Amino acid sequence: MSDSIQFDPPEPSELSELLDGYKVTSLVATGGMGAVYKATQLSLDRSVAIKLLPEEFGDSSFRDQFQAEARAMAKLNHANLIGIYDFGEANGMPYIVMEFVAGVKVDQVDAICQMGLDPKNIALIGLRSLSKQLMEFGIIHADPHPGNTI
Repeated sequence: MSDSIQFDPPEPSELSELLDGYKVTSLVATGGMGAVYKATQLSLDRSVAIKLLPEEFGDSSFRDQFQAEARAMAKLNHANLIGIYDFGEANGMPYIVMEFVAGVKVDQVDAICQMGLDPKNIALIGLRSLSKQLMEFGIIHADPHPGNTI
């Protein structure tokens, strides 16, 4: 997100009211492209993550690209890629519903890793494999960094 866009993400209870079928329980993180929430998909009683983007990303050309990318990502199946379940728009804010993965991000592992292995190098092996599959589908990750790698 550029410096000119200020995004004040809604509270989980506010987002729950906007999204039928989901009970949003917590704000997990905010970052360069919006906010990520933990929620329950009520119909299947499963935990999901919902990434919400600011209204500024809701124009028609972005929406079309967002839909195409969500559909393409939903077709992928890779051990290093989260599953995509749904996408839509809430009050002009695009969102995507995906698999919730509890764990530690790569950029947090250094502080807790006592095995003498470099967890970032291990993660790079999986990311290389994932990147190859994404490229085969014509998808380029817009924001790859250790902070969004589990």
